[in-house]
Amino acid sequence: MAPRAPLLATCIAAAGVIGTVHLLAGERQAEVSFVTPNLRGEAAAALAAAVLVGSLAMPAPASAGLKYSVFGFGEGTSDAYNQIDADQPNPYNVFSNPKDKIYVQDNPEYIAKKKASCDESFKRLQELPPLIKTRQAENVKSLLTLQLGSLRSNMEYITANGSPGYGDYDQSGPKWVKANKFFQKIVDVKVASTSKKFEKAAEEYQGALAALEEWKAAVKY
Repeated sequence: MAPRAPLLATCIAAAGVIGTVHLLAGERQAEVSFVTPNLRGEAAAALAAAVLVGSLAMPAPASAGLKYSVFGFGEGTSDAYNQIDADQPNPYNVFSNPKDKIYVQDNPEYIAKKKASCDESFKRLQELPPLIKTRQAENVKSLLTLQLGSLRSNMEYITANGSPGYGDYDQSGPKWVKANKFFQKIVDVKVASTSKKFEKAAEEYQGALAALEEWKAAVKY
């Protein structure tokens, strides 16, 4: 809202302009009694007065307070680089400073849940020997298909001690070597069984159990 003093001055100026227009119009009518009034001139004068009033009362353009920046240089918040928190050490990370994060990757509660899920999958894998012995290739495939996805993600979380982006996902590490060895053995069991090579499948299953024990020792399961 405009201050009272400028508004009052605006109203006085507008009134003066309008009064002058009417005065001039009155004088012309007095001089030429039988001539049609120049309505166009009066309308133009009134329009000019209205424009003057509007321009005086109009607030400053909104763009006057805008700030701009390019690639992080400047004070404009429209730039993606300036939308990052001021205390974020990584200029390319749109999330908050790690010191304020709620999620803690090595929280014992998360690890315990992953281990509980792994234990359930390990129990299901114990059903493989009788299925392999009785040559039930489709049941072997079904069991591994259902269990391998969740088991792998849970074991990876435990191996990395956190989720992707937080934990250590360096595949060359000793714990990852053990984990990937177990994953490969389980895949070999599935391939051998699907190919009707059940003796090979039984052999790969024993190798998977040995690799699993190595992994458990590496991650202190």
